[in-house]
Amino acid sequence: MNQHFNQLLHTTGDLIRRIRRYDRESINREEIALMDDTYRLIARTAWVKDSDLLRERAIMKLQQMKTRLITMMEDLLYTA
Repeated sequence: MNQHFNQLLHTTGDLIRRIRRYDRESINREEIALMDDTYRLIARTAWVKDSDLLRERAIMKLQQMKTRLITMMEDLLYTA
């Protein structure tokens, strides 16, 4: 479970960095900033790693963010 969490955390952070690079016209700037804040909060919070319930909730949130980021990336690349 911890390995899955760490991999999801890394993947989500990578997607956020890539979206920032591709969103040249700042179409999704505010949404990206909110996701980045949430990502940073989850990444630096130690209690997520200590509690199974909180880790499950963090995983669910990261999966939602990852899905949205992939959709945003598809939209940006399709219109490019």
